[in-house]
Amino acid sequence: MKRIRTVFKPEQLERLEQEFLKQQYMVGTERVDLAATLHLTETQVKVWFQNRRIKWRKQSLEQKKAKLSQFGAPPPVSADLTDTKDTEEDAVDIEL
Repeated sequence: MKRIRTVFKPEQLERLEQEFLKQQYMVGTERVDLAATLHLTETQVKVWFQNRRIKWRKQSLEQKKAKLSQFGAPPPVSADLTDTKDTEEDAVDIEL
């Protein structure tokens, strides 16, 4: 069965955004209280915060890329490749 998409009222979105600016993770009784205040379910609030964190991470990444391109720096190497390289170098540098 297809789930119906929640349509948030502007007042609800404004309050959710305010809470997100304070803290990016809403858990426990805080989430229950916020959901009750906004006349939403706890699950709706939880999913909204999950989606908002994803949006925030994408925006942060784009801003970092834009700043790096302003200075003509090459794009950053992914963390996985960097971690592997550092580990390999450490292992090679050890002499007995």
